[in-house]
Amino acid sequence: MSEGLTGAIIEKHADGRHEGSYLSVRIDFLMLHDPALALMLHDLKAQAAPIHDKSRLLVTIDHFAPASTIERANLVKDVLAFAEQQGLPHCLVHQGICHQVMVEGPWVVPGMLVVGSDSHTTTAGALGCVATGMGSTDMLYCMVTGTTWLQMPAAIRINLTGELPLHSMGKDIILDLLGATGEAGFLYQALEFYDFNCQVSMDDRFAICNMVVEAGAKNGLFFPDSVTRSYCEARDGQAEAWEHEGSISYSNALDLDLSAMLPKIASPHSPANVMNVADAQGETIHQVFIGSCTGGRLRDLEMAARVLKGGRVAPGMRLLVSPASQRIYRESIDRGYVQAIMDAGGVMLNPSCGPCGGIDKGILAAGEACLSTSNRNFQGRMGDPASRVFLASALTAAATALRGKITDPREVL
Repeated sequence: MSEGLTGAIIEKHADGRHEGSYLSVRIDFLMLHDPALALMLHDLKAQAAPIHDKSRLLVTIDHFAPASTIERANLVKDVLAFAEQQGLPHCLVHQGICHQVMVEGPWVVPGMLVVGSDSHTTTAGALGCVATGMGSTDMLYCMVTGTTWLQMPAAIRINLTGELPLHSMGKDIILDLLGATGEAGFLYQALEFYDFNCQVSMDDRFAICNMVVEAGAKNGLFFPDSVTRSYCEARDGQAEAWEHEGSISYSNALDLDLSAMLPKIASPHSPANVMNVADAQGETIHQVFIGSCTGGRLRDLEMAARVLKGGRVAPGMRLLVSPASQRIYRESIDRGYVQAIMDAGGVMLNPSCGPCGGIDKGILAAGEACLSTSNRNFQGRMGDPASRVFLASALTAAATALRGKITDPREVL
């Protein structure tokens, strides 16, 4: 039996085939990034099967962007050669992180079923669709057949009520939830958020859905509302009717009072090792990173610039800022956010995954601590195994950059 909007969308996409508890479903859109597609190239060529629908496939060069080693340069070369040979219409090179550029484009709208070659594909669920990540073998099947197999996840309704304080962001909301439930709190479940007072901006919704996977969830989505409609209309003029007809049931429900939300931080080495920032104050931080598919959006840079404007980062502090896409980078320049960040001593990096996964541009040394707006702080995630990573919002990150130690943003706002 299906539950939630997730179940309704999966049922709508079912093609009639089933094996036990698994349903065969049609896919509306697929996303592949450079390292994942590179893993598939040999099998794709060996299969010699055509791609099911090239118009519904996005390929990005975002992890190795630009390539920092010879091995990665050759990998990117092979991926680009394949994209050219196949005539793929949507291949974005160094334009931003896959999860961000996918929702910036006209491809994803409410009610769709989306899969991607990365666990944080769940980000797109903020648009009221079912979006989930898969491994390379499953993605190969998706590319060739245009279908995949899914079980029906149990759906958890999460009611967001109250007014979100100025000192809190979407990152604080999802960290609060992770702290309460743990890394395995929602295994293979769908988290469906209802924002009754439309308090959570679309950028913050992306951050929340991005990190539901850190609690083991299959997907996360925001029930489409006026915020969703406004975003789609501003993006590309799409304002389709997405109201779901019929009843929606849930196996469980949670209530979150946004008005009581405090700045949160996840300490090493788990995204669920969460406490109030006020209880972690004073910890020395060597590097602050504002960026990634979780914390590099326009609202993140806006909040960081608001805190940093007129100030100066602490002596010895490395403040690295990477917009999630070129579009965000350009708009941040136009709005003066980049100027405020650089005047405060911050360094701008090109849009890419970069420091988040320890790829390049901000690798941590042994004994160093970083406060990051990214989504994971597992041991060795951003560099040496003897380094430590804390996760927090852009507000907390900017406040920490000014003081050189973990700082509650309420002290500087």
